[in-house]
Amino acid sequence: MFLFTTPTTRETAPANPVVNAIRDGAERSGAGFDYLLKTAQRESALDPDAKAKTSSATGLFQFIEQTWLSMVKQEGPKQGLSNYANAISADETGRLSVPDAATREKILQLRNDPQVAAVMAGALTQKNRDQLASTLGRQPNAGELYMAHVLGSRGASDLIRAAGNDPTRGAAKDFPEAASANRNIFFDKAGRARTAQEVYGVLAASHANTQLAAATTTGSVKSAAGADQPVPIAAALAPDRAKGLIGLFSTEGSRQPVSKAVANLWTTPRSDASRLAALDPADRYFPRQGASGAAPSPPSASPAPANPPTATTAPLPPSRPLDLTQAGNTVPKSTAKPRRAPLDLSAFMVQRSGT
Repeated sequence: MFLFTTPTTRETAPANPVVNAIRDGAERSGAGFDYLLKTAQRESALDPDAKAKTSSATGLFQFIEQTWLSMVKQEGPKQGLSNYANAISADETGRLSVPDAATREKILQLRNDPQVAAVMAGALTQKNRDQLASTLGRQPNAGELYMAHVLGSRGASDLIRAAGNDPTRGAAKDFPEAASANRNIFFDKAGRARTAQEVYGVLAASHANTQLAAATTTGSVKSAAGADQPVPIAAALAPDRAKGLIGLFSTEGSRQPVSKAVANLWTTPRSDASRLAALDPADRYFPRQGASGAAPSPPSASPAPANPPTATTAPLPPSRPLDLTQAGNTVPKSTAKPRRAPLDLSAFMVQRSGT
């Protein structure tokens, strides 16, 4: 193989239609593509025909029947599915159904369509985000949004509170149906029931450092009241939101400035330019403290300013060189070193004969 070669033309890998559908769904719904992609990977390994063995969950995002009918009923008219949305009705208990069996089957089969499933998943993400923000009083992170995808927004709120208030409580006691359908989440390999804190960690693990919905990444967030609020820089750089980015600006140690001296340099006003120009070069570059502890100022005919600059408490620079402390920048004779006489090399020279 040669050291320098001309790259050969490589065939471009065909685009993944499932990934493209998820990207399109993210754009149309405003949800984060990274979040939707990781959710689909976690739920179905990107298989549009995936079917759960323990529940009615089907498709890329493993929608159960009731959740899917609810999303089609709400979002269908926006996506050109008005006929299907109008065919869905709710009884007195709020349970959704489709009287016509053939139409019901067609609606449920849409879960296997990556385009439709991705749009509905994005819309559900935005809905869960708003509901969690209203309940928790803050914006949920990506892991908590995924909890809402699995448990519903109310179930996610209960789990989040249990993990904070009673972390050792067995989560399966509060979510028996979800635990029965998702044993790998609520029980470990040995069959031990996981605590609320452990279930929280399991659900949040796959979405760590995941980009959230677009509304939280464009410089504003929605408060519980719905008003736009600017995203604080500290919150945007929090470890659970941008863990890789925070390392560029700080360490795990103190968040304070490097030293008080640096802080003083940041906050001390600039000296007046005319006063600085009037300083002797020696005093300009090597200021020393006087008896009062402040740097001496040169005489000036102009009156002192009403608000003189505040003297800094920064450490002083090294003492000025000796040659700058004498008048005329000359070295006194007493300190001058005597010159050595030139070395006489005549004794070492050999004379040639006959010259």
